[in-house]
Amino acid sequence: MRRRTAAAAGLVALAAVAAPAGAARVAPHRVALPGVVPAWASPNARVGSVPASDVVAVQVGLPWRDPAAVRRLVAAVSEPTSASYLDYISPAEFRARFAPRPADVQLVRDWLESAGLEVGVVPTNRMYVPARGTAAQVERAFRTRLGRYRLAGRTLRAPDVAPSLPAPIARVAVGVRGLADERVLIAGEEAGSDPFPVPLPDQPATPLDSAPPAAIVYAAPCSRYDGEKVERALPPAHGRKQPAVVCETTIAQQRAAYGADRAIAQRVDGAGQTIVIVGSHAIQTLPGDVREWSKRRGLPPMKPGQLTQLSYPGAYQTPNAEPILRPAVWALQAHMLVENIHAMAPGADIVYLGTTSSLDLANGTTLAVNAGLGDIIMNGWYRAGESTNQADIAQIAQSAEQAAATGISLLFASGSIGDNSTQSGESRPAYPANEPMVTAVGGTSLIHGRNGKLLREVGWAKSVANLENGAWEDDVETTFRGSGGGTSQVHAQPEYQQGVVPDSLAAREDGAKGRTVPDVAANADAETGIVLGLTQRFPDGKDRYAERRHASGESSTAIFAALVALANQKAGHNLGFLNPAMYALRSKQPTAFRDIVPSGIRGLAGVRTDHVNGANPADGMRKVLKTFEAYQMNVPRRGYDLSSGLGAPSPRWFLLMAS
Repeated sequence: MRRRTAAAAGLVALAAVAAPAGAARVAPHRVALPGVVPAWASPNARVGSVPASDVVAVQVGLPWRDPAAVRRLVAAVSEPTSASYLDYISPAEFRARFAPRPADVQLVRDWLESAGLEVGVVPTNRMYVPARGTAAQVERAFRTRLGRYRLAGRTLRAPDVAPSLPAPIARVAVGVRGLADERVLIAGEEAGSDPFPVPLPDQPATPLDSAPPAAIVYAAPCSRYDGEKVERALPPAHGRKQPAVVCETTIAQQRAAYGADRAIAQRVDGAGQTIVIVGSHAIQTLPGDVREWSKRRGLPPMKPGQLTQLSYPGAYQTPNAEPILRPAVWALQAHMLVENIHAMAPGADIVYLGTTSSLDLANGTTLAVNAGLGDIIMNGWYRAGESTNQADIAQIAQSAEQAAATGISLLFASGSIGDNSTQSGESRPAYPANEPMVTAVGGTSLIHGRNGKLLREVGWAKSVANLENGAWEDDVETTFRGSGGGTSQVHAQPEYQQGVVPDSLAAREDGAKGRTVPDVAANADAETGIVLGLTQRFPDGKDRYAERRHASGESSTAIFAALVALANQKAGHNLGFLNPAMYALRSKQPTAFRDIVPSGIRGLAGVRTDHVNGANPADGMRKVLKTFEAYQMNVPRRGYDLSSGLGAPSPRWFLLMAS
């Protein structure tokens, strides 16, 4: 296997596909760009115009030099039946063969500069040209207007009308990113909202901006195993008195559920593998917190250089405040991902690549791929619903193709709000997990019994009810959390899913078959997660280390990333793009996956006791009922389903994938 190091961090690559098909002509010499105006940018949501002096960062993407040849190469190295299976090429060779033509890059650069925009540094694989200018300059260049729109308590920028490109530019470009704000979602993002108008900071955000999250310390009682301590003083729910939630899923239990304990016993611990997490900001307390957490949890400390933080070297950062990318949210996210990986693959190296804008989250992914920063690259973010902007689609598609060609596994969380209908109004999988060339990871709930052994693993679908005036008050629409999944209306069914995914699930609205999500699943339930350790901000205003249980769709992706590292190490080579091999394995060796099906247990639930202020009883306590298997959509079924995909990795998964 090839080692990848942070020394390659100066390389940047973005992905693109062919120029937008069927783009409408808007003027004799201009071509409209479809899908750039998001569905949420409706007239009744518009609350004003973007000030003409606001700085806007954009990028124009370009396609691979020979897209068909890239697809042939990817198929050859990714299909287990191919004579060239696993015969990867290097990132440098990929750039030499497929980077866009310098003349095309220069054409785009000259046009942007002629429009008055300041052009930034073009990445080494020439996959996009970054630029920035005032809103007025950007509006003139792309022949559009930029408005401000209210969405779920936030104010986002979007074009009022479809932008366009001059015909010569449209012939060599795939589209433009940055005109609309990315509606990025991550674990915990639902808390808080931004003011209107969003104040501009004195300086753009930097990767060094950092703040700990507000403290969450769960209170007693909690159960050592499912059903141990029944809350007899509380009203019944689902026809019976419910127990206190479990205190934690131990690291040993989570390892045993997926076979990591067997691997580690065989001295397969992820050594020689590097897992890259694409997130936001630099988390100042992360190294010290992970060191303290490892000591308390009986894990080996991370060796010098085993955990590295890098900052995305963007030429420009989006200058306006982006509440979803606030450092406090990403501090919890980063600790959750790093600690789950270290728990499951303690020998693996981890790189945390921090960005500072939603535009750059995808750029961070392509940087990691093009620079060869790791063997496995995972992303802790997603967007509810599918993107129809060709430049957005190209960004991930081309990154995934380069990853597959160079032996990198690219993983995305399938989301944490089911089929996204509560967010986008439509039943859709999340972007970018809907891309056929990435491995989409869904969520499950682990339930352990009195003896510490796994009783069952069920689909992750949780609702919340609060105890109000002696009764459980439910609000499913705003509290539901569950494994993301669905059938893409944008991407066709990939060959590897044929014959495995039931036609009834793959059917699209247009009668064709679509790519279905997720591909695989693992523990994602906040009530069945492992205990994490991180610096938190307490009500007294002081920051100190404390531990809490937590999990999400992103942590399930971290668990799976660790399992891939174990499989790579066991195999002695990188498995690269996993999906063709995984779907073939499911057909030949069904026991490689734990089939996730409804438990049949009515009212499986637990009661969590919270501090009102999150940290101590000074402001009182509250009771919260958390119900398992509260399916509103994406109900698990025997075989493949839209909740858990092929299922959860069984204890034999890493051995069978490595063989």
